[in-house]
Amino acid sequence: MSRVCYVVAYDIADDDRRADLAMFLSGYGPRVQLSVFEVELPDADTAVAFRERLRSLIDPNDDQVRLYRLTPQALGQRIIYGRRTIEERVDFWIV
Repeated sequence: MSRVCYVVAYDIADDDRRADLAMFLSGYGPRVQLSVFEVELPDADTAVAFRERLRSLIDPNDDQVRLYRLTPQALGQRIIYGRRTIEERVDFWIV
């Protein structure tokens, strides 16, 4: 089966929903901008389940998520200017 690739951009109104969505997306690909992930899924069935879960995490009246489907080849040929990367915040406690 062929991989399914998306660029996922979002605008989520609520901090908790935004954090939940970012955590979910981070399991499928890298965060490339503050509200943008590049997601690679192994097959179409996984993509369907991914989209269903994504829809369940948002409030359709207050939030918006955009998925731009790319071929794996197009994702591999992306052009990136600049080397800045987004560092994920890591919360920890020192006891």
